[in-house]
Amino acid sequence: MNPVVSSARVWLYAAFPLFAYVLSWYYNGQLIPLLASASVVLLIWGVLVWWPRLRDGLPWPRGFLPVFMLCWFLWLGLTLFWSGSPYSSWFYFWVLGALPLVFLISMGIPEPLAEPLWIWLWRGVLASAWILSGMALWQYYVWMGQGIDLVNLRPYGPLLDTNSYAAWLNLLFFPTLVAYFVQDGRRSVRFLSGRIDPTALFYLVTLTLLLLAFFSTSSRGGFLAWVCTMPFALWGLWRQPAALSRFALIFALTFIALLLMDYAHGFDLIGHLAPSYITSNMTTVSRKFMWIATWHMFLSHPWLGTGIGSYFLNYPAYRLPGELASAGTYAHNDYLEYLAEGGLINLGFLLSFAGVLMYALYRLLYQAGKAVQIHDARRLQALGLVLGVFAITGHALGNFIFYNLPLSLLAGLFLARAWRITNAHGETAPLLPRMGIRHGFFAQALLIIAVVMASWNLVADAATFALLSDNGWLSRVMPNANQRAIFLMKAANWLTLVRPLATQPHVYLANTYLALADRDTQVDIAHRRALVEAALSQYRQSLVGIPQQSGVLNSIGNLYLRQGALLGLDKTRRERKALLAWRQGLAINPESVSLRNQISQLAYVDQGRVEAGVVFLRAGLRRPLFPYSRSNLQMMIAVTQWRAGQRSAATATLLQLLRENPGYPSAISMLQAIRRRAGSKTMVP
Repeated sequence: MNPVVSSARVWLYAAFPLFAYVLSWYYNGQLIPLLASASVVLLIWGVLVWWPRLRDGLPWPRGFLPVFMLCWFLWLGLTLFWSGSPYSSWFYFWVLGALPLVFLISMGIPEPLAEPLWIWLWRGVLASAWILSGMALWQYYVWMGQGIDLVNLRPYGPLLDTNSYAAWLNLLFFPTLVAYFVQDGRRSVRFLSGRIDPTALFYLVTLTLLLLAFFSTSSRGGFLAWVCTMPFALWGLWRQPAALSRFALIFALTFIALLLMDYAHGFDLIGHLAPSYITSNMTTVSRKFMWIATWHMFLSHPWLGTGIGSYFLNYPAYRLPGELASAGTYAHNDYLEYLAEGGLINLGFLLSFAGVLMYALYRLLYQAGKAVQIHDARRLQALGLVLGVFAITGHALGNFIFYNLPLSLLAGLFLARAWRITNAHGETAPLLPRMGIRHGFFAQALLIIAVVMASWNLVADAATFALLSDNGWLSRVMPNANQRAIFLMKAANWLTLVRPLATQPHVYLANTYLALADRDTQVDIAHRRALVEAALSQYRQSLVGIPQQSGVLNSIGNLYLRQGALLGLDKTRRERKALLAWRQGLAINPESVSLRNQISQLAYVDQGRVEAGVVFLRAGLRRPLFPYSRSNLQMMIAVTQWRAGQRSAATATLLQLLRENPGYPSAISMLQAIRRRAGSKTMVP
């Protein structure tokens, strides 16, 4: 270690990225406190790294990649200003922006710190490889003991998707593979001579665990990414001592892992890549439908897209019939999703990133890396890191990869290290004096303001989730229900002030106001009217951050219908406003059975137009509906027909329902009731 650099400072610089990396594991687009914590830790790390640089006038590293990453990060931030769902986009800004953000912070680390810092970061990465491999093997054998079907016997570790998990293992595999070749190649004796290097053996065992965990996922996309990346590893490592023997060992371990984790239990991973299987398999066919729907989404918003992270909000309106294999959360193709959410410019950044990786591979591989003019061991280290990022970038063609926070964060860390190894351009003269800023204090103050504002919003978002979305812990801390309700009301009021775009506090207050208006029927009309008006205002405010909330529009329609008299609306205007809100909600989510039924009853059935109401309900059956929702809609059609006196039509609808869903209890009960009633009528003289 450089004697000038204290070990405490190295530990401090290493602790922040490793802590953020660990916090990111279980975020999965759901646990907002983990995203907020990881992002705040990264911001503090960024202040720690960039503060002295700003004090020195901001010397900037030369080269294309630092400028590209800065532009990419700024672009993702700018998209928040025209996003159709700014509050949702805010969270995905930190997920997608983790890659360029971590790169920008890492490249600012002082040179004396970079080498000892990487030693500790690499140890943390290797530890995570063991932990993740252990998770996969534990899940695999526990589930196998529970008798889970082989098709579903696919570990996903801390993530919610097994394919993304396979990409994570690929990201760790290739740098470890190169590290093994470099370490084992330093031995002066022949390969397999009986002399063992403990470090090389550790790398080999790590690779074995990663391969076992990787093939336990049975990820076709991950396997294709591995197969397409391995030739570059062969090209780069072929000149190393005893490369043939070492590759023979690696491929033997790969074959054994494939047999043990797939074929020994009847799962044909390679056979599932056959064209005949792909064209008939529901998951791949559904991907085709999803990609077509995503393309239609782009055509509807061709220039700036719908906003990053808004795919799951817009997808229900574009879902095609026949696509019922996905939850519709991601497009399973990051390139198409970038296009739909951010337009051509957004896609251009991701394609440019892929191009940067291809160019980096060319420089590191061409003529054994003579283009970079560095020591071979360091060149190979950079090659391994680039190969890992390259593998997940290719995998992003068939799955959602960069939408996983730990993958984005680790990819930024790996690419920054590879760039530092290969960068020989030095730094520019300090930029701030050239821009007329003579004192770095101004730039430092701007940095602090930006970090404080971002952290303030992130902490508010974490508090919103902890208090209003997942607040089961609060009942243990505050057992008294009245005290808890008062506390949550105050918290929601505070959150609406400090985080106006947050939707949950507004919805919570609106629901509370309506509950008070319904409960306090003895108070004067003016007070109840004020509560209803406040609820309506809160519902509308919640639509500012995320307009595509069909549930909120459903609540607004119900408010107009049930409490519209307090607002001075006559029956016709109440029904008109309710229908308008419900139709807006149904346009956002055509799969909503409850909204379709409410519109049908109010607009048609209650007006005596039963046939028109049934036609409107039946139109919903042409939408892509999951089996449970489809059965519910068919049941609603049958009930509507029965109430209109159409016994034969209701019976036919129920029989069709039971043919599709034989165990639906409500249909069985209603059909029995219809037959009993018909039998009693025939017995009347």
